[in-house]
Amino acid sequence: MSNDTPSLPDFLKERLQEESPEGRSSLGAVWELLGGADAPATEEADPDAAWEALTEAHPELDATPANGTASGTAPQTEQTEAAPKSRRRQRPARRSRRAHSWRVAMGLAVATLVLAGGLWLWRQPVTITAPLGQQRTAALPDGSTAHLNSGTTLTYRRGFQSWPFVDAARRAVELGGEAFFEVEDGDRPFLIETASAEVAVTGTRFNVRARPGNARPENADRDDARSANPAAATEVTLVAGRVEVAARTRPERRVVLSEPGARSQVAGPDATPTPPERAAPKYALAWRNGGFAAQARPLASVLQDLERRFDATLRLHDSVEETRAPVSLYYPEAPDLETILHDLCTARNLNYRPTSRGFELFAAPAGR
Repeated sequence: MSNDTPSLPDFLKERLQEESPEGRSSLGAVWELLGGADAPATEEADPDAAWEALTEAHPELDATPANGTASGTAPQTEQTEAAPKSRRRQRPARRSRRAHSWRVAMGLAVATLVLAGGLWLWRQPVTITAPLGQQRTAALPDGSTAHLNSGTTLTYRRGFQSWPFVDAARRAVELGGEAFFEVEDGDRPFLIETASAEVAVTGTRFNVRARPGNARPENADRDDARSANPAAATEVTLVAGRVEVAARTRPERRVVLSEPGARSQVAGPDATPTPPERAAPKYALAWRNGGFAAQARPLASVLQDLERRFDATLRLHDSVEETRAPVSLYYPEAPDLETILHDLCTARNLNYRPTSRGFELFAAPAGR
């Protein structure tokens, strides 16, 4: 220091001892540049005021270097009371940036959850049901129409799409029950899947019946149906166009129906479809006009159809034998349940009586 420069006050000397050697050298140079104060510092001087005076004359002393500490000073802890005010004012800004980043991250997480939930909901299949005792018509996404008989469920992917705005390779529906389809032409095949069969079409009109106990008695002893489940049998009757019928687990075994009135049955998921045979479409389509029909069906199966149609409970008494004997009925217009039961019992030598929820059929007394 020059001879004209007063010596450092004791409180500044003590403060300099807390600084690094580089800091003490820098502050000593500053003191010489200032040439001392007009009045000598005393013990009662305000250190904060002195520091502010220095930083006003040399702002670079208060600048924050790249390592985050004040120039010429050692790093301070968050609890240091003597940290410059300018540095204390920067901490809320850092906290604000951290809070903003946290809010952005939370917003992105919520948006991701909402998007994932929306996609999950979109991927849930569309299900249309015709309750017992009712019929329903469903307009499908491609313009095709499905008329559902009582107690039938139809399921398909929303919009016939794999993902939003991405068409699936085929127009596929799952059927449990009975439905009449009017399929629009298209460049994608239309596929109907039941518990036992696949029906592939492009544009046509046909009836598909997939009811429990649907197997016709004359097909019960077929060699390729010995392991089939009669409860899963599917019957297809063509009205117009062309369809291909195959077992669900053996799609290579296909039967083509191309003549109006042709019919084929798949007795189980691994059974070979029956060869095309001529059938009277009026039996398959009677329900479309409110009528009722059964062509060579087991008695138990006919009663199940009547239960679905009229939403009633029908029971067979133990005295009734040959429940799988074939039964044929045809009503082109809507009949009432008791009319059908009367005709059925007359043909099979049975009687019926009302119960709390429907009717019970029992064998007529001998000699009737």
